[in-house]
Amino acid sequence: MSGVRMQKKNRRALGQSLEMAQFLDSGSNKIKRRIRDLERLLKKKKDILPSNIIVEKERTLEALRLELHNHEVKENIRKNAKKYHMVRFFERKKALRRYKKALKTYKADENEANKEALENAEVDLCYVVNFPKSEKYISIFTEDDTEASAETNLRRKAFRQLVRGKIADKSLPVSLSNILAGKKLSEEAIGVTLDDALSRSNQTDASHQESDEDSDSNENEKEEDDFFE
Repeated sequence: MSGVRMQKKNRRALGQSLEMAQFLDSGSNKIKRRIRDLERLLKKKKDILPSNIIVEKERTLEALRLELHNHEVKENIRKNAKKYHMVRFFERKKALRRYKKALKTYKADENEANKEALENAEVDLCYVVNFPKSEKYISIFTEDDTEASAETNLRRKAFRQLVRGKIADKSLPVSLSNILAGKKLSEEAIGVTLDDALSRSNQTDASHQESDEDSDSNENEKEEDDFFE
């Protein structure tokens, strides 16, 4: 009996794999239609379908949603690569010139101001190259920040902070040395995501807020102690 059950299980797994195979690398519309079909099926006939069929359909539905997400990410990357190719190309050249100039200045006079300018130039260059392909590109060089929305300025600042941190811990997808060697993000690579940057920024703000609250609390406790002495 166990052998028969195993054969049935293998046939179901094979059927599920074959069903998924026809949607791999297919258009998003086809995947969306199948997702809607499965959602309707599970909604209308969940009470009468065998439990094993329900599990199979739910797994297929989950896999299709993941495939749709991956397809949309790839399509978004393709569109952004085409849309922002020129601006990223020119900003990369500009950032590279500024970095080389800052490096030359620092080598001539290794003071703190020149060191800071060099570090900022490195961040700008790494920003341009490692900016996520899945995102709308946010220019690093802006003549007037007031023209951009508050959210855009926040995202630019957050991403620069993340890039600076990844330079420090040497975890950038494309390091400075690779950039200077002419390398850039591969077609498959997405880059550093701004969601990570905003998450880190929010965590930092929360940490600072907690620290300030603790400090205020300690000050209040001290004042109360002084009052009752």
